[in-house]
Amino acid sequence: MAFSMAVFGISYLVRPFMTELWHWYFLSVVQSFSIVGASMLPPGKLVGLWFPENRGRVIGITAMGNNFGGMVIQPIIAFLVTAYNWKVGYAVVGVLGILVSIYSYLVVKNPDSESKGILKPGKKAEILTGFTLKEAIRTKTFYAITFAILCGTFTYSSLLPQVSSHLIINGVRESTASIALSLFATCGMAGKFVFGNLSDKYGPRMALVLDLCGQAIFASLLVYAGDGLPVWVIVPAMGFFLGAFGALYQLIVIDAFGVKHFGAIMGVISISNAVPSFLGPIIAGVSFDITGSYAVAFVITSIIFVLGALSLKLTRENTTKG
Repeated sequence: MAFSMAVFGISYLVRPFMTELWHWYFLSVVQSFSIVGASMLPPGKLVGLWFPENRGRVIGITAMGNNFGGMVIQPIIAFLVTAYNWKVGYAVVGVLGILVSIYSYLVVKNPDSESKGILKPGKKAEILTGFTLKEAIRTKTFYAITFAILCGTFTYSSLLPQVSSHLIINGVRESTASIALSLFATCGMAGKFVFGNLSDKYGPRMALVLDLCGQAIFASLLVYAGDGLPVWVIVPAMGFFLGAFGALYQLIVIDAFGVKHFGAIMGVISISNAVPSFLGPIIAGVSFDITGSYAVAFVITSIIFVLGALSLKLTRENTTKG
């Protein structure tokens, strides 16, 4: 985590010195890899080790940081770019990345080196069990979960970036759309916490099925938000379910395959994110070009969510090797 955050920070610090287009692409690739090591893989592994009995709640709280960071950092960067220039904005993000890297190196520890009494005696050996990557990819569960995560990730590429524009197309004022998006992010934090607790009580598979179904319903209803249906109901509800997905996809992998090899297994599963990252914008763009709105893209995305929920029928909870 510390190394990835350092790389992330450096990739921003050198951006003010870009002189060629390929510099931008190269640094963007470096940034993408560093984000995986900084924010996607470590939380699941660390929380799984430190808090085995209530990991759903803790991962939910941890994942809330993504929403909170976006709400706080974005206005600050916007101010810096407006008041100074884009180079200052990049430099500040880079410095923050380096500071977080130092903090994580000094403060964040693995329980095997410093448990502080949080883990019960003998609990460490019990936690450090699970499938290897080679064993995991031989199971149907691995591919069912990978497909479900792939489907759920479409929410970040074909739906989320278009919400504001869609509301404005439906006749919602820009100021109202901006407030609605802030509420969208706030409810996303609540979704992570609520579904994290549901995961602890009923299991991550059931929680993720419920979440994907919720996203499917409200992605469809989002088509009419501001044009027949109240924005203040549909948008927050969509944010609630969308936010929950950010915590649940890690929990279902831990539940199915254990913590010991979580990084390797989650890393391979994350490769599937390339599919929605590539197809999502195309779906949204074609929808707008042909119909003049994003309604078709939202309906297609809702169908994809349903397919993801159905794929979880093939998973089994608590299959971890002991």
